[in-house]
Amino acid sequence: MTEAEARRLIVEALHQTARSFNNPVVSARLQAPDGDLELGELELDSLDLVEWSVEIEKRSGAALDTADLAAATRLSDVVKTVMAKAG
Repeated sequence: MTEAEARRLIVEALHQTARSFNNPVVSARLQAPDGDLELGELELDSLDLVEWSVEIEKRSGAALDTADLAAATRLSDVVKTVMAKAG
């Protein structure tokens, strides 16, 4: 899995689960191929993290849990984690 593929599926999973992208600046940064942001900017609660983790796992086959997402501070950290766990 390439970095671009991992990033795409992570962002798609995020859109599928959170559905709270009313902030046009955050949404634009997520859509930019090289855009990165602090996960705190997404304002996800613990349920959002669980749903996001499950959706990423379904899409990537990577065994991911909420601790992996909670440990990440940036979107790029999540991309690296998924790439490492997906093999």
